[in-house]
Amino acid sequence: MPQLDPLQLPAQLETSISAAAGPMDRGRDIPEALLRDLRDSGAFRLLTPRELGGFEAPLETLLQVYEKFGRLDASVAWVVWNANWGFLGALLDESGSARIWAKGAEPVFANSGKPQGLAVPCNGGYRLSGSWNLVSGINQADWLAVVGMVAQDDGSPRLTPSGAPDLRLFVLRRDQWSVKDTWHASGLLGSGSNDVLVQDALVPEDLVTAIAEPARLKKPLYQAFWPSLVFPGCSAVVIGAAQAAIDETVSLAQAKETMSGSRLADLPHTQAVIARSEAALQSARLLLLSAARDLDTAGRHGEAATLEQRAALRAAMSHAAQVSREILVAMYELSSSSALYRGNRLERLFRDGMVALQHGNHSAAFFEVAGQVRLGIDPAAPLF
Repeated sequence: MPQLDPLQLPAQLETSISAAAGPMDRGRDIPEALLRDLRDSGAFRLLTPRELGGFEAPLETLLQVYEKFGRLDASVAWVVWNANWGFLGALLDESGSARIWAKGAEPVFANSGKPQGLAVPCNGGYRLSGSWNLVSGINQADWLAVVGMVAQDDGSPRLTPSGAPDLRLFVLRRDQWSVKDTWHASGLLGSGSNDVLVQDALVPEDLVTAIAEPARLKKPLYQAFWPSLVFPGCSAVVIGAAQAAIDETVSLAQAKETMSGSRLADLPHTQAVIARSEAALQSARLLLLSAARDLDTAGRHGEAATLEQRAALRAAMSHAAQVSREILVAMYELSSSSALYRGNRLERLFRDGMVALQHGNHSAAFFEVAGQVRLGIDPAAPLF
């Protein structure tokens, strides 16, 4: 059974995570030993229904857990975020959920929200083909959840009554995809974010769900807007990386000498940058958690999240990304040549954080979409 308090998980796993840092960078993936520790501890069942042995953690708690992992190692936090798709147990039909949890052990998921596949209806389900890039943790995954477009008989996308493409979530077994080794990146090396190819895979009807379809389990966590259980995790991770960068710089500043012979910590410029960065990050953190809390409240009341609440979450995510980027640059600059060397934690935090900030969920364009909502304009953005 899971631990009583998921907020304790990062601290419990700190030793295992620290020991895996070198192997992750060399192997460009999560080592098997660390994966086993993460699975056994319950780190992958944060969003899993209690009926299936999960924490069923509120979104606000979830983001705090991701941030704590992000402070320890951004690659590990990234994989934990991407693997936490246990909410599928609340979305899918009972028979589909039973397929995934049949062995009793917590399954490990990988996912892609990009609608890059085409699904053709067939007897008993769909035939899915497509390719998805940047699928984190795919080498260790038992199941893959991807978004695809349902096709009409002529191969063109099928439309919903509103005129939008009929997007659905498809869940595939491990033997239904192949992996292309493409993750040769500058940071987040341990995330193993490779490309995936699916060719004419038969996906049963009970392993498919419409994006906007209400959850089968009528429980608070799954009522507001289930994609919002996924979106903000990346922002919590980068907040954690930015906080770790501040902490490392503060520690470095106690002993590092400047060209004038004084300690870095004694310079007024250093003091001001640290204080401004800390205040900005705390503000971004509280804004993100406040937006998450509003969705948690809607779920507890059995209500769907409003478009305004979803827009507020997206704006908070883009704001967190903007602030975290500025802080990572500021800490890198303060640390000067110390941050250049492999083996220096700031060097790795900077690389990992900058790669994480390239995620599409952190796009500044979401400020525009949130602004459209505030101005009463239909954003017409899928999966918003």
